Amino acid sequence: MLAPDIQVRFDDLIASGELPLPVLPEVAAQVLAQVQRPDCDTARLAELIKRDPAMTGHVMAMVASPMYAGAIKISSLQQAIGRLGFATVTQIVLAIASKTRVFAVPGFEVEVKQAFRHALATALFAQEIAKLRRSTVDVAFLAGLFHDFGQPVLLQALVDLAPGADHADVLAAVEVAHAQVGAKLVTKWAMPAKVADAVETHHAPASELAITVALADDFAHGGAGVSALGARLNLYPEDLEALAKRADDIATTVKAIA
Repeated sequence: MLAPDIQVRFDDLIASGELPLPVLPEVAAQVLAQVQRPDCDTARLAELIKRDPAMTGHVMAMVASPMYAGAIKISSLQQAIGRLGFATVTQIVLAIASKTRVFAVPGFEVEVKQAFRHALATALFAQEIAKLRRSTVDVAFLAGLFHDFGQPVLLQALVDLAPGADHADVLAAVEVAHAQVGAKLVTKWAMPAKVADAVETHHAPASELAITVALADDFAHGGAGVSALGARLNLYPEDLEALAKRADDIATTVKAIA
């Protein structure tokens, strides 16, 4: 348990709305703006992404992963964008931007690396669930990706407030408020309102998107799919079995960029 004075300061920081939230990295913001332009094309998007060598490498790694690889080998970033499509490239850019800007907390490197891998796995499972449901895949991916983003933000806040606090106490305190803070971050980054709602409510889901995230979260933790959640999405046992069989491909894809 955190020291009482630290817990009070931590709670006040969250309640006041003054918790420092990371801004969306410049390249990611520019990509989001570019893909919304009617004249956006693969060449322009490739030139923009090339400004960030790490981002370029991750996009190329993703297109070669089991989730996205095709029969023809991709040899250029422009080809990769053409294969993936603007929506998927945007998802990858947001994932990598989040990894570098959000999931970087000194002293908790192991925890945040595991958290990012889990977030990406949840996103990939969420989009597979959305495909089965014939729902919006890109929104499901984003909701899955962002569902636990409040955790590293709160970790950083507690590291600043109490540098010597016990790791276990810090992690326990973060777990309590992470969904609320994650929703605030999603809103700050101008993501769709339904994504923010799913992030905030995924532990007690009511909307279709939040239930999708909760089910994807279970799969990403190594579960075989909570049947009650699957039933709420009108998924059959064979659907859950098919999703579970995607675990190895998803794990390989996560390792490609995480």
